[in-house]
Amino acid sequence: MAGLAGSPWLRIRVLPELQPFSIRRCFLFNPRLSLCRRNISVLASAAAGPINGEVRVRFAPSPTGNLHVGGARTALFHNLVDLRGEGGSMRVDHIARNYRPIKFDLIQDLKRSNGGKFILRIEDTDLERSTKESEEAMLNDLMWLGLDWDEGPGVGGEYGPYRQSERTSLYKQYAENLLNSGHVYRCFCSNEELEKMKERAQQLQLPPVYTGKWATASDREIQEELGKMTPYTYRFRVPKEGILKINDLIRGEVSWSLDTLGDFVILRSNGQPVYNFCVTVDDATMRVSHVIRAEEHLPNTLRQALIYQALGFTMPSFAHVSLILAPDRSKLSKRHGATSVGQFREMGYLPKAMVNYLALLGWGDGTDNEFFTMDQLVEKFSISRVNKSGAVFDSTKLRWMNGQHLRALPSEELSQILGERWKSMGLLVDSGGMFVKEATELLKDGIDLVTDADAVLSNLLSYPLESTLASAECKPVVEDKLFDLATSLLSAYDSGELLEALKAGPIGWQNWVKNFGKQLKRKGKSLFMPLRLLLTGKLHGPEMGGSIILIYKAGISGVISPQASFKTLDERFKMLREIAWEAYNVEKQSGADSVATLSH
Repeated sequence: MAGLAGSPWLRIRVLPELQPFSIRRCFLFNPRLSLCRRNISVLASAAAGPINGEVRVRFAPSPTGNLHVGGARTALFHNLVDLRGEGGSMRVDHIARNYRPIKFDLIQDLKRSNGGKFILRIEDTDLERSTKESEEAMLNDLMWLGLDWDEGPGVGGEYGPYRQSERTSLYKQYAENLLNSGHVYRCFCSNEELEKMKERAQQLQLPPVYTGKWATASDREIQEELGKMTPYTYRFRVPKEGILKINDLIRGEVSWSLDTLGDFVILRSNGQPVYNFCVTVDDATMRVSHVIRAEEHLPNTLRQALIYQALGFTMPSFAHVSLILAPDRSKLSKRHGATSVGQFREMGYLPKAMVNYLALLGWGDGTDNEFFTMDQLVEKFSISRVNKSGAVFDSTKLRWMNGQHLRALPSEELSQILGERWKSMGLLVDSGGMFVKEATELLKDGIDLVTDADAVLSNLLSYPLESTLASAECKPVVEDKLFDLATSLLSAYDSGELLEALKAGPIGWQNWVKNFGKQLKRKGKSLFMPLRLLLTGKLHGPEMGGSIILIYKAGISGVISPQASFKTLDERFKMLREIAWEAYNVEKQSGADSVATLSH
């Protein structure tokens, strides 16, 4: 995968005095189980477990909705994973009266590798909620972010298929292996019986674990139920004592007591495999070396670790990243606003800004730098610098960051983006040309999102003079002999002096303004504020000279769409002549002469 140069490779060593599960040890879990007495071995796939020397990571979304920003961050971390000497281990300690403790240790020696593989797997076993539309939307969002996969839908690979719905036969094969080895047994309990077990556990204030009714059933009892066609599930036989520990790459050592788990289902009565079983089989047979996922999946690791061990699979390294939080530090959800990549895409965000911001949610390179290209992220990213605590999603900061990335684009690229936007929104009839380039240069500082460009250009083209004159903010400008300046400005326009200056460009404008100010004995704010008001109809905006020149060019270039509500300079000065100054309490010069001048 591009950008994974220098990633670690995985070497697993089992301590010599320790041994993994064997068929003989199933007597320790269930001395009565007749299947344990059979000489049966587990038929694990030859392709199971990480490939020595290769980093293989996977992103496995469920196509039941849009790609959440949390999922996108997880996919990004997979894409960036570059574990430098960081290791993880898994240990299971079984303690029972009749046998010595069994320790299963994985010591992982991770070294830099020359690359790796990013696998995309679609977990679509929830047939009722999974849709093709959601899958396509997620794939499009990942591609938009630049997170390409080396194996998966549309790409293929030697460890496919890459949709869980197409891997059912594989799950059934491994389930039968576990049944034959004694790690799994058939459970014929009805829903009513299971509900009573839960109620009984609640009354006794115990964990709601399965009591193991069918764990010790005889062959005769099992055959009777099979003969009656009684529905059954496959339950995994969990050791009743012991502690399972993993060394999480982010959270350090995490442990669980096995007596709180109870025997769990891996295959439903309808033949449908459950999540934890599918994930374990998939990750092992796809030779995944590192699993990076949200912390809410941490409890699943207990069940998955037991399944790995029972099937003789090599455990991958686990890294559980913190959740993305809303400003109120609750889990980020739809009630907080936009949460999916597709929404931010429609709102006008750039993929490089989204990638940059998502990377910073829980990670940093140890400096104050907040701006990273994808190449820089690949170079600097390390799981060791991912924080344990939750990261707050700040939409204001994301917007600001997008603006920084937008303005950092090459001028030609930014002009193309904004020009196409302006044309598509009916403001311009052409998406290219000098007007678009100059408008982009003038207006870009006011644009954080591509969608902001509409309002910014519309604001430049509009002329809300009367409403501005009536505002409280404009009162000091009106009272500073605005009528006098308006009279002189109209004379400059009628004489052609102003137009000649605008034709000459920035230098012409600067020379004219300087001379105009000298004539009126005005300078600074006293000159520029009323000029901006009379020429643009507003008190604030982009650099005034560039604004007036662009308005002039807009009027003669024919690039402005008729739907843009644009007021040319001719139309602006016509409106200026027709202003009822008395309504704004403007103090005029000596009566009729000045009125006549303004209405010339």
